[in-house]
Amino acid sequence: MQPDPASVVPRLAELLEDHDSEVRKTAALSLGKIARAESAAILVEHLNDPDPSVRQTSAWALGNLGEVALDQAGLALASKLDDPSPAVKFAAAHALGLIGSTQVIIELVTERLRYSDVHTRRAAVQALAWLEAASAFPTLIQALSDQDARVRQGAVSALGELADLRALSSFQDLLLKDPDVGVRSEAAYRLGKLGDLTVLPALRSAAAHDRDPGVRRWALWALDQITPESDSDSRL
Repeated sequence: MQPDPASVVPRLAELLEDHDSEVRKTAALSLGKIARAESAAILVEHLNDPDPSVRQTSAWALGNLGEVALDQAGLALASKLDDPSPAVKFAAAHALGLIGSTQVIIELVTERLRYSDVHTRRAAVQALAWLEAASAFPTLIQALSDQDARVRQGAVSALGELADLRALSSFQDLLLKDPDVGVRSEAAYRLGKLGDLTVLPALRSAAAHDRDPGVRRWALWALDQITPESDSDSRL
């Protein structure tokens, strides 16, 4: 006979106070698998565990709880985007994407796009991509000029999820001018998803002239999404 999850949660909560970090990590992992709302409070406490692997697993477990954890965990997870450990930052970003957000949380996340630590900015832009927060649009546009290519690519992704046509001009500029292959490929992909006919010249230019074959393939894919099959001869 399987034990009742409700009766297991208190025992796992006790194990989260164990002196052995591996025991605490396993307890957090188990609470995430059980995904009972009453475990949120203890998991939030262990977002500040001295061991980064426990903090990471606690963030993951809170994400598994879903929207029921938003009130108790949302602000705490947003604060973990500037955790010393990059793994904890990204676990917190992913958890936020799963539990949702409030406007206060979105503001905390967008603030971190201005932090000097590159891993914090990467985690923040990833969280915004999952949260699809329209209010973050101006800050994400600014992030397209970030010195880090992964932040720029993440900003393109996040803006693409918003499907806001105001980003079209910026996407075209990045497609044609950004030095990073990943950023240019992401821009081509998002232009294809947005499907606006005004971007065809930029996509044709990238498909014909970009120095990277992967970018050229993404530009061709985007052209296929926007132009009808009968117009294949005029795509390039």
